[in-house]
Amino acid sequence: MAKNDKKTFVKGAVILGAAGLICKVIGAFFRIPLYNMLGDGMQYYEAVYPYYSTLLVISSAGLPTAISRMVAERMTVGDVLGAKRVFRKSQVLLTVIGIITTALMFFGADFLAKTTVGPLAAPSFRVMSPALLIVSLMCSYRGYLQGLQQMTGTAMSQLAEQAGKLAIGLYLAAKWMPRGLEYGAMGAVAGVTLSELLALIVVGVFYLMRRRDLELEQQCAESSDGKGIIRGLLAIAIPVTIGASIMPITGIADASLIKRTLLDIGFSEAAASMRYVALRSNVTNIINMPAVLTIALAMSLVPAISAARTAKDQKAIHSVSAMGIKLAMFIGIPCAVGLFALSAPVIDLLYSIDAQRLEIASALMRTSAIGVIFLSLVQTLTGILQGAGKQHIPVINLFIGGVVKVVLMLTLMRNPQIEIQGAAISTTACYTVAGILDAIYLIRFTKLKLNVLDTFIKPLVAALLMGGVAYFSYAMIYSRFASNAIAAGGAIVAGVAVYLICVLWMRVFSEEDLAFIPGGSILARLQFGRR
Repeated sequence: MAKNDKKTFVKGAVILGAAGLICKVIGAFFRIPLYNMLGDGMQYYEAVYPYYSTLLVISSAGLPTAISRMVAERMTVGDVLGAKRVFRKSQVLLTVIGIITTALMFFGADFLAKTTVGPLAAPSFRVMSPALLIVSLMCSYRGYLQGLQQMTGTAMSQLAEQAGKLAIGLYLAAKWMPRGLEYGAMGAVAGVTLSELLALIVVGVFYLMRRRDLELEQQCAESSDGKGIIRGLLAIAIPVTIGASIMPITGIADASLIKRTLLDIGFSEAAASMRYVALRSNVTNIINMPAVLTIALAMSLVPAISAARTAKDQKAIHSVSAMGIKLAMFIGIPCAVGLFALSAPVIDLLYSIDAQRLEIASALMRTSAIGVIFLSLVQTLTGILQGAGKQHIPVINLFIGGVVKVVLMLTLMRNPQIEIQGAAISTTACYTVAGILDAIYLIRFTKLKLNVLDTFIKPLVAALLMGGVAYFSYAMIYSRFASNAIAAGGAIVAGVAVYLICVLWMRVFSEEDLAFIPGGSILARLQFGRR
C-alpha cells in the first residue's frame, strides 16, 4: 500500500503543481501589466485582497481539507455512499458560509476601505464580494475530488480561473481606467470575480461528466449514515481555518501598519506608498511563486496520509511524509537561492520601475527569499499533520510565528535605518519559527526518520553552486549584450542546468524515489547509468 499511496500522492502533486506553475505564469501576465497600467493605483487593488483572503479562508482553507480527508477515509474502506453524503452536506454548509461572507464584505465595504487606503477603495470591495459565495461553492467540488485523489478537476478550474482573470480583468481595468485609478483597480477586481464564476462552471462540468467513473461501483455492506457529518467537518475544518487565517490576518496588519509606521518615522505619503507597493506588489508576488508547488504537495499529502492512517499503515505514513518533505526542499531551496542571487534582474525583468524602487525592491527580495525555504517546509508539514489528524498543531505553531512577525515588524520598522526591511525580516522570521516547530512535533509524533543529507544538505549544496553560476553568468552575459532580459534568461537557464546536474550527480533521489516521479525512469538512467 505504501508504494501505491506514494505514487498516487506524487502524481496528484505533479498535476496540481504543473497547473499551479501555469497559473502563476498567467497570473504574472495579469499582475505585471496591471501594475504597469495602475502604478501606485495598485494600492486600491492590494487593499481588497487581505480582507478578501481572510473571509475566503473560512470556506476555502479548512473545509476542502476536511472534505478531502473524510472522503478519503470513507473511500479507503469502500464506503462510496458515505463519501457522497460528506459531499452533499458540505455543499449546504459552504453555501451558508458563502452567503454570510459575501454580505459582510458587501455591506461593510465603506468601513473596510476606510481602514486601509481610503473610501475610494469601497467599490472594489463590493465588486469582489460575490466571489466569496462563488468560491465557497467551488470548494465543495474541489475538496470532494481531492478526497478521491483526482486532482485534474481542481487543476482545470485553476487554469480557467487564471485565464479568465487575465482576459476579463485586464480588459475591464483598461476600459474603466480613464475614469480614475480606483476605477481601473475596480475593473481588475471585477475580472477576478467573473473568473471565479468561470472556474466554478469548469469544475462543476468536470464533476458531472466524470461522476460515474469517479464514484466506484463497489460499496460496503454497511454504509455510514449521514449523522455527525457536519460536526465532523467542522471538527477538522475549524482548526485548519484558524491556522489558514493567521497569514491573511497578518496581511491585514501589513496593510494597516506598514504605511502608517513609515509615515510615523518621517516618510512622506508618496515615499511610504512606494515602499508598501514595492513590498506587496513587486516582491511578495514573486516570492509566492514557488509556494504554488508546495501548496500542491500539501493538498496531495492530506488524502494520502489520511488514507494510510485509516488503514493503520505506519510505513506508508513515513514513506509519503519523507518523500513530501524531500520534494519540498528540492523545490524550495533552489528557488530561495535563485531569487536571492538574481533579485534585481528578476524584478527589473518583470516590472517597469525606476532605479530607486528597483534598489528597494531587490533588497526586500533578498531578505524575503530566505523565507521561501521555511514557507515550503511549513506548507508541506501542515499537509502531513492535517492528514495525520493533528490539524491543531500547525495552527498553534503558525500563531506563534504570527505573533513573532507582528512584534518584530513593529520593533524593527521604527528604526529609520531598517524601515520597510523590518516587514520582510519579520515575515521570514514567522515562517522560520513555524517551520522548525512543525518539524520538531512531526518527528516526535510519528517517529519519522529523515535522511538529513539527502533531504536538506545535498539540495542546499547544489543550490549554492547554482546560485554562484547564475550570479556570475548574469554579469558575463550582460557585459556582452547589455540586455537585462537576455542576461537574466541566460543566467536562469545556466543555474537550472547546474542544479539538475548536481542533484543527479549527488543522487539526491534514490532509484525507488524516481520510480514514482513522472519521467523518473529517464532520470534514473542518467543518474544510475542503467538502460
